Amino acid sequence: MNGSQAIAEILKREDVEQVFCFPFTPIIEALAEAGIRPIVARQERVAENMADGFSRTTSGQRIGAITVQQAAGAENAFSGIAHAWTDSSPVLFLPGHPGRDSVGVRPTFDAVKHFAATTKWADMIPSAAAVAQRMRRAFTLLRSGRPGPVMLEVPVDVAREALTDPLDYAPVTALRASGDPAAIDDAVRLLAAAERPMIWAGQGVLYAQGSNELTELAELLGAPVMTTLLAKSAFNERHPLALGVGSYASTEMARDYLQHCDAIFAIGASLSKTIFAPDIPAGKRIVHATIDPCDLNKDYSADVAILGDAKLILQQMVDRMHDELGGEASAKRQDAERHVASIRESWQARWQPKLTSDEVPLNPYRVIGDFMRMIDPASTIVTHDSGNPRDQLVPLYESVTPRGYIGWGHSTQLGFSLGAAMGAKLAAPEKLVVNFMGDAAFGMVGMDVETAVREQIPILTLLLNNSAMGNYEQHIPKACERYGTKFLSGNYSEVARGLGAHSKRVEQPSEIVPALEQAIRATRDGKPALLEFITREEPDMAID
Repeated sequence: MNGSQAIAEILKREDVEQVFCFPFTPIIEALAEAGIRPIVARQERVAENMADGFSRTTSGQRIGAITVQQAAGAENAFSGIAHAWTDSSPVLFLPGHPGRDSVGVRPTFDAVKHFAATTKWADMIPSAAAVAQRMRRAFTLLRSGRPGPVMLEVPVDVAREALTDPLDYAPVTALRASGDPAAIDDAVRLLAAAERPMIWAGQGVLYAQGSNELTELAELLGAPVMTTLLAKSAFNERHPLALGVGSYASTEMARDYLQHCDAIFAIGASLSKTIFAPDIPAGKRIVHATIDPCDLNKDYSADVAILGDAKLILQQMVDRMHDELGGEASAKRQDAERHVASIRESWQARWQPKLTSDEVPLNPYRVIGDFMRMIDPASTIVTHDSGNPRDQLVPLYESVTPRGYIGWGHSTQLGFSLGAAMGAKLAAPEKLVVNFMGDAAFGMVGMDVETAVREQIPILTLLLNNSAMGNYEQHIPKACERYGTKFLSGNYSEVARGLGAHSKRVEQPSEIVPALEQAIRATRDGKPALLEFITREEPDMAID
């Protein structure tokens, strides 16, 4: 057994069934011989986005892996790994290297040095004998602590080098820690004493698979739940205590209850101040539970700080809350549900005219409205792209099951949704997987529709084509007006058809549902589909 065969065998033992790649790489032949499916994208970033979407859909229970060639491949791969880093997504990155004799010799690209800032750990496998040790550490980091990418560079001579001893490797198990019992007690007393507590749920709940415990605590405490953009789907958004998402575009329920509450329990969230998270008003008492100590007391000072796994902490809170609350929980929950229901009713009434609009060019909200009315969210995975599709879809689409929606956004790289959807479909082939994207995003990655066709990954892409790059006029109005930097053109359904996908261009409101029905049937028959909706620019968004 040589180094590349050892890597392939370890990946098999770690339940890796496919590796996303852009050939050639030092390990691709060994992967194929071991029965691991190489899935070749048309660019490195999309291959990484596929691995990223795969890992997110499985909540890191199965790891998406990528391999690319040395030098140019590793250089091109930087953006996809940076995206996984900023969004805390666990992917294994295995780039090639020209050989140990070239370490530190220009012009050899030093991937370890350059990726050290965008991975949990970046290293080179120094010998075939070290493969098991390095891979063991990599999977330990991938499965434990704050999620994030790990990079191991594979020199070509290490890939060819023979192992002198039999391979000694057992799959790595995740390491989890519960919260300090004293901190749990303090948190429970603070929240139980609050008149109007709310829960701020981050994606740590999804990775810990703690949605059931989150729901139990919310009902017990009578605390409405807001999810972050990355955590959307961690809490059933049709639950009476659901506030929906708090992000750049937020529901009115989330904005209202941030003002209305007197205490916040943030669980599995970093509480970072970004444009994709609402500000916490002054005067709120805060309990902050996270797996990463770097999050604590960073942008907000916590009255109680808890370090540990979200699922375990939530269960500790539930167990302790039963003793603390006595018979008070029911009335508090009823008051909270009534308040949220009143806000939700007016919120939904506000958007209903747009969701049913007969405007031509199409209102993008009409496309979203018809889509929501005809699909079952429990058997669907939806994701968005950057810009207008994200801001129009995220607040209004109601996710009902964990990972039924893949929210993302700390890195807003246009085009991520296409690869993410393909990875999600491979992780959950029984689901209808849909990505909403704009024409600018398609311009970044559209040729990888052919990847979905060639690799038989039947996703559904809904392209909202308003012939413009939305939101940029807010930042560069003179350039947009004088030099036309905002405007785009193209017939993208023709591009998709030329790449082998089922496609249709939709221009009339009456055409939306039939086109969706045909496209969904195509995906069920195993064929990727793209629908191009010719829409107007829609400036009205749920942005405060």
